[in-house]
Amino acid sequence: MKNKVYPIMQQLPVGKENAISSETLVKQLHLTSKRKLQNQIAKERNEGAIILSTTTGGYYQSGDRDEIAEFIKTLEKRARNTMKILKSAKKFLKNIEGQMSIDIEDVDV
Repeated sequence: MKNKVYPIMQQLPVGKENAISSETLVKQLHLTSKRKLQNQIAKERNEGAIILSTTTGGYYQSGDRDEIAEFIKTLEKRARNTMKILKSAKKFLKNIEGQMSIDIEDVDV
């Protein structure tokens, strides 16, 4: 089985303290935008690359258990917050749909 090559991951330093900014990565990789970098990072992560990130926009790789555990906790917290927002939006949409059907029924023709 051939080892997968991850171009972004190969550019990353080891350790959170050495994290490299997205702006620097965009320049090093000759990309045209941070969005393209984020898309490429997402692609590599989906393929199995362990690319860690800081809350300030830096990227790095790590073999350190504590750094990886901290990254996981951050992702889990973000996911919980996203799910809360999603739940609120769905509830709001359901209320709007209920109001719309009531409004339509109350219209005199």
